[in-house]
Amino acid sequence: MTNRKQKFIKYLLAVTVSLLVINIAIESLKKPKKDSAVHELSVIQIETVFFTVLDEYGIEKKWITRKKYKSADYDSVKTEYIVKIPADMPVPLIIKNINKVIEKDITGFVSEEKKMFGTTEIRIYTNEVLKLKATLIPDKEIIRKRNELSFVINDVFDLSEKNFNDFLSIHHPLSCTVVPGHDLVIKADSLKDYTKEYAILLNNDISDPKMKLKSDYQKELLRGSMQNIVSSFRDAKTYIVDENSTLYNSPIYNYVRDEFKRQSIFLYPRSELIELNAQEDSELISKFKFYCEDTTGVHQKIFFSSFDNFLKIQNEIEKIKKKGNKIIPLSKTFLARKPVTLKTK
Repeated sequence: MTNRKQKFIKYLLAVTVSLLVINIAIESLKKPKKDSAVHELSVIQIETVFFTVLDEYGIEKKWITRKKYKSADYDSVKTEYIVKIPADMPVPLIIKNINKVIEKDITGFVSEEKKMFGTTEIRIYTNEVLKLKATLIPDKEIIRKRNELSFVINDVFDLSEKNFNDFLSIHHPLSCTVVPGHDLVIKADSLKDYTKEYAILLNNDISDPKMKLKSDYQKELLRGSMQNIVSSFRDAKTYIVDENSTLYNSPIYNYVRDEFKRQSIFLYPRSELIELNAQEDSELISKFKFYCEDTTGVHQKIFFSSFDNFLKIQNEIEKIKKKGNKIIPLSKTFLARKPVTLKTK
């Protein structure tokens, strides 16, 4: 009898153990396994955001190094990124942009920033698992390749009142062209109240008889017209001449150019500016991006554009500013400086 009881107890124990094992197995199957591919995808996803934001701010790949990161946690990242950045780079803004993009696509993440002697360490977690570790180190030797951009709007005084006010309210230091005429003197003078500048444009549209520069005018009349233009528009930052105009292609042009030069006013052909126009909006944006990203030639790019086309590239302007490009007023460009005359032997 005793043997039977012992066998029965052993049987119950065996059944209990079996049921326990089965239960553990079932529970383990219910729990989602930590798929290494999913884990790595999440890491890659966050790293992609990180590197995309760095690229948006003009951080070059050669400024980024990587090293092995050892951690006691088996599911933590294995790589730490060391990023050298320009000393004037707004680190908090970079971190804000990274968090903003991640927050849009991934829920339940936490980011930490720790500043140590000028450097900033970033750690990003999802579900309490470390997915990114990076250190941003300001470096005075690091300089982003950047351009200085200026915009000359060519149809400001043809705009409706609403659009004209929109032009004045743009926070960038824009400029516009003024075709000489008595009716524009007051309007041109008011631009300075809105941190806007203007350039005189000499073309075929000059209708004011006291400011015309006609090829059949005698020199005295020409000097009088030029003096009226100069005295009426004293705040003009530069003078631009349309190469397709009658003036530019007439016998009097050299005389007019030299007379302006005597007053330290230099005439620049319109071809010195980049015409910002295209058949399609996509082509317009591509053209703008091409010149902005070109750092091989002159670093000052002066765009000649309608106000409508300028509005179409607003998003691109904000993007190129992130990379370190600057929007400057016309008065800071080479068009506002006296040309350098090389001495000949």
